[in-house]
Amino acid sequence: MKNFFNLDNPVFQFLTRIADLVICHLLCLLCCLPIVTIGASFTALSKCTQDMVLGDIGGTTRTFFSAFKENFKQGTIVWLCAAVALTAIYCDFILLKLYVDGPLYTVLAVVVLIFLFLILAILSYLFPLMARYDNTVREHVHNAALLMIYKFPRTIAMVALHICPFLLLWYFPTIFLYTMPFWMFMGFSFLSQLDSTLLRPVFKELESLE
Repeated sequence: MKNFFNLDNPVFQFLTRIADLVICHLLCLLCCLPIVTIGASFTALSKCTQDMVLGDIGGTTRTFFSAFKENFKQGTIVWLCAAVALTAIYCDFILLKLYVDGPLYTVLAVVVLIFLFLILAILSYLFPLMARYDNTVREHVHNAALLMIYKFPRTIAMVALHICPFLLLWYFPTIFLYTMPFWMFMGFSFLSQLDSTLLRPVFKELESLE
């Protein structure tokens, strides 16, 4: 029993990590409730999971709210712009279904899907970049676009991770319901940790060039 509570015990470390992920997820959900704060919430979540991957996490709650406060302005600007773009994409799909059919519908739907992919790809890099570096929004967007291109395999992996819950809900609703507790209590933080793991060598490469 004494060894179980040893900080170096793998089981204890695993349980601590699970607890941190649950706390981060719930904090993110809570701070997303005003809607307009979603960008700052996901940026703060990314900061926490990056620290977890690096082993630098101190106090989860303190780290989250510190990052939330520091990135509130930029996160809000990015989120509002993203919300407008995603709403436009959704409206495009509705209009296509109502007024277009046949081969033309297929072509235009593919074009819209490409734009959706680009938006999701840039956002996949944008929130982690804001969490890690001090830059203007313009510079963050520019760097996110470059990384999206130069690290394209990772880009595909991250976008696939982000749309996985929606695909699961759409195509396999029964499986989604069975896994609902997971998505409710640590879904966001788990996906964010996978993002941070994928981005760790990318950031290490960038920082070695400085």
